[in-house]
Amino acid sequence: QLSASQLCFILTMVKKKSKSKRTTLKDKYKIQRRVVETGRKRRKQAKRDAKSGVVKHKSKKDPGIPNSWPFKQDLLKDI
Repeated sequence: QLSASQLCFILTMVKKKSKSKRTTLKDKYKIQRRVVETGRKRRKQAKRDAKSGVVKHKSKKDPGIPNSWPFKQDLLKDI
């Protein structure tokens, strides 16, 4: 059984509207500008590094061999 105050509370509860996910055009263009700027900086830095002889090594990709695979170590040595 609900008391009168509980019933009144339930009836007056209003669901809050969620905040809109729209962004202003100012924010949209600011983000686009920063993305372009960051890419430009990275390309410039890559050119400088290549010119000065700095080599960035990419880490080897995991071949995805499961641990339960028979002779896994031998297979990894071959790769």
